[in-house]
Amino acid sequence: MRTIKIILLSALLLTANITLFSQVKYKQETEELRRSSIAAGFLYTEGGFGIHGTYYIPTGRITDLMIKLSLSGVSDDSEVEYYDPYGNSYIKNKVNRVFMMPLSIGIKHNIFYDDLEGNFKPFIRGGVAPTLVMTTPYNQSFFAAIPDMQTGFAVGPFAGAGIEYYESKTLGMSIALDYYYLPVIGRKITSLYNQPIDNMGGAQISFTMLFLK
Repeated sequence: MRTIKIILLSALLLTANITLFSQVKYKQETEELRRSSIAAGFLYTEGGFGIHGTYYIPTGRITDLMIKLSLSGVSDDSEVEYYDPYGNSYIKNKVNRVFMMPLSIGIKHNIFYDDLEGNFKPFIRGGVAPTLVMTTPYNQSFFAAIPDMQTGFAVGPFAGAGIEYYESKTLGMSIALDYYYLPVIGRKITSLYNQPIDNMGGAQISFTMLFLK
């Protein structure tokens, strides 16, 4: 259900952006190729919010090698938050806070770059994402639990699509929908008691600020 909601939300946002950006067109006698060398932003995953940063290395006229590092929380699909009579929240049977840090390495390719006028350009991307998974005990406070952190590992492919918008010669932004498939390798990762999480991936929407060159 969360995946469906994310996909629907992303589709609405992409449609709105296409409509907006198509109204802001410009023509130049000699259009400069715009590309980003670094980017940063935040993302919404099935487990919550996160942050990310990306470095791009040109491999072709409209193709870049992308190296993206992100950090976000992870939750089990069956987690339900409750409140006690005093207003304190808790999650029944929760034993660990779970975080993941994927290093996404892949290719980003702008499509229809020369066919579309205006300052928005769609793209597709894909690759592989080795992922560090971290867990801390839920029965301890956030910072007190850090010394008891344990780590795990996941790895798998990702693919996605999005739209870039060039605000100026040096600044832009983008929105993208990606899907990650990240099966856990080795140590079991659990958020709820006796319910291992087999796949750390899922759908995610990323909002990014582009620093153009």
